[in-house]
Amino acid sequence: MIYTTLIEPHELHALLVNQKISKSDNLLVLDASCSITEPDIGKKNYAVEHIPGAVFIDFDKYVTGKVAKGTGRHPMPDRAAFEKNMQAFGVDSSKQIVIYDQGGLGFSTRLWYELRWLGYERVAVLNGGLKGWKLKNLPLTGTPLEPQPSESVTEHEALEVPVQMKEVQDNLKTHEFMLIDARPETRFHGIGETIDHKAGHIPRAVCRSGSECFDENGFFKSAPELRKEFLALLNGKSPKQVIHSCGSGVNASVNLFAMDYCGLFGSRLYPGSFSQWIDFEENPVVTD
Repeated sequence: MIYTTLIEPHELHALLVNQKISKSDNLLVLDASCSITEPDIGKKNYAVEHIPGAVFIDFDKYVTGKVAKGTGRHPMPDRAAFEKNMQAFGVDSSKQIVIYDQGGLGFSTRLWYELRWLGYERVAVLNGGLKGWKLKNLPLTGTPLEPQPSESVTEHEALEVPVQMKEVQDNLKTHEFMLIDARPETRFHGIGETIDHKAGHIPRAVCRSGSECFDENGFFKSAPELRKEFLALLNGKSPKQVIHSCGSGVNASVNLFAMDYCGLFGSRLYPGSFSQWIDFEENPVVTD
């Protein structure tokens, strides 16, 4: 079976057991844990406990591009360099890739998105992340694993096309797209902003926090439930008329992933998001 969106903890556990028995090399598990406020916390926690067989990947070093004024806090990386880095971590089109993190799955879904941008389809996110794995009482280890590079990389057609800032600027006039902002309502309305140097949101954006995609235990809501919620939000708009944004293109990927998971395909990610938008004085910001 091929997993392209969600994989449940028991399904990943079965794959790991089978891999150990068969001694195959067709599964790659990546721990993408990170924190916007504590960038090193993921690596520290990985050294304490992680899923057996998982390799840690430094999100800020390997998944995020070079940060400069006007890029946003988590810009897309150079595609060729990212491809080379993923090869070093063992990414291969013949493998099932599973990603998880220790938080709200924003870092996992962003890496999922970028691997699809490279053209890899057999990429899934572990439902519930490490927290969900632990809730199911599945095994953990503190023994680190070094990545094993893949032998070759095959060129693939991109499965995702990032939105550029100009498209969002043009949309202020055309109103062609619905811009969904995945930040909490407080930050969306400019209340208690502690991360970005301006507060508020891009005009005409609507707020749907990425956290609304999860149940009380941190697992994604069912596909039918998510589909019902997003269709109500879209109010007749096609999924292809949706652009996802947040502070830096991380939590926005949760909403994009959730739409794909529930069968609403074609929405796109604005990786620069609000942190890029506010670096340009000509871009308006509102709080209502």
